[in-house]
Amino acid sequence: MLRPRALIPSVTVGLVLGAVACNLTPDAMTTDSGGSDTEASTDTADTDTGGPTTGGPTTDEPPTTSNPATTDEPETTTDTTSADTDTTAGPTTETGTTGPDLDNVTIYDIQGGEVPEGSVVTVKGVVITSPVHVDGDGKGTIFVQDPMGGELSGIAVFLYEEVAMNFGVKPGVIVDITGEYTEFFGESQLQVTSVDAIVEVGQGESPAPAVVAAADVATDGAKAEAYEGVLVQVENVTVTNPAVDMSDFEVEGALRINDFFLFAQMEEPTVVNGQVFKSIAGPLRFSYDNHKIAPRAGADLVVDMVPQAEEHTIYEIQEGTLPVQTPVLVKGAIVTSPLTFKKDGFFIQDPMGGEHSGIYVYIGAKAVTVEPGDVVDVEGVYDEYYESSQIEVSDPAKIVVTGNGAVPAPEVVSAADVATGGPLQENYEGVLVTVENVQVAAANMMFGDFELTDGLFVDDIFFAKVDWTLPKAGDTFTSLTGPLTFGFEESRLLPRTAADIKP
Repeated sequence: MLRPRALIPSVTVGLVLGAVACNLTPDAMTTDSGGSDTEASTDTADTDTGGPTTGGPTTDEPPTTSNPATTDEPETTTDTTSADTDTTAGPTTETGTTGPDLDNVTIYDIQGGEVPEGSVVTVKGVVITSPVHVDGDGKGTIFVQDPMGGELSGIAVFLYEEVAMNFGVKPGVIVDITGEYTEFFGESQLQVTSVDAIVEVGQGESPAPAVVAAADVATDGAKAEAYEGVLVQVENVTVTNPAVDMSDFEVEGALRINDFFLFAQMEEPTVVNGQVFKSIAGPLRFSYDNHKIAPRAGADLVVDMVPQAEEHTIYEIQEGTLPVQTPVLVKGAIVTSPLTFKKDGFFIQDPMGGEHSGIYVYIGAKAVTVEPGDVVDVEGVYDEYYESSQIEVSDPAKIVVTGNGAVPAPEVVSAADVATGGPLQENYEGVLVTVENVQVAAANMMFGDFELTDGLFVDDIFFAKVDWTLPKAGDTFTSLTGPLTFGFEESRLLPRTAADIKP
């Protein structure tokens, strides 16, 4: 099952993208990781994927990186919900029965429901509380807040390309802003189309985050609407789901933490089941029907405790007894393959063999020396990378060679049984298998793989291009041997050397 991961923090306050300004419509959306889930302003190309700097066994077929971007589910309709009507906190500038002066309103007025949606308003003396998030179209999003703070004091500001390109965004800058108040899919925003509509009037500091209870500001929480757009902080929270999707993880109280500002900055914190954060801070967003905190930089995520890996068998992992993103220690496994051609991983197997006995170990760019037959202890984090089970190892010292033994004999299986959707596909994922008397249905010259008539794909991830010869449709093989994996939505057999391919 697929449980992509998400969060990659670091600091970005400068603007690097620009384009010609254009009119915004609700269709002009990007998503939560890798670009933005800026629903016309604020969610990222969670094109979730995913992801992180990890990845499964790779091929020359796109995506070729270990961290292909994935997306939040796309929005399809325009939310015309009215602004938050909670008026329990913050001053207003209402003038009699005619409503506030639109040339001098406060964020409290807007978030308190005193300003009609679609009004062009000016808010004065507000402080920028976030860096800029720039989407793939060059549009930007920042958060601003009334210096008095409290409930109803913050709001998202969406910047058209020209504004994003020319406005020097820095948290702590005090500005006057003129823009159109909108509710974009439920999130209150000021949309700014002109560079002249933001005027810097002073220098200050971002206000201290308001300390709130996680459950109160989670989706449908008692204070979620009141703190939307406000810089908030939750304290002493435990991770309950490290992989809600590629963009979010979840802490107790069902509060989501989102990588809106963090994805492009390529620093990845550990986020595993049971991990405790001393504090998490950031503006509270509303995106894809959920309230979520968006940390502005890695410093907004203060780790208290990361659970230690406990010993588990490969059978336990592959039989689905562990939640995704669980730290694991597997002892006494046999290495069944060399490193991939890209040197980013290898396969291991329980010496007992059989169904559910094998798994891929992803090491990325870390230098590790292992050979088929090595007996190893492996410590890492269990993950599902696009439906392919793997153990992700962050430190080469966590792979310890303890001896040498015989590589288990491959399990002889029917190609149809282990092809995509076959009755034994999941059972033999990661296991060394052999298929016999098979015929080629088609070959893919561009990506270097071929398909058997039974629907099983054969791929080249252990081979250099010059050493890999594609067969022709109709060619037959007495046998093909290699670990079985799942990639690019297909079950794939991975011959390790030329000896695994017998005409």
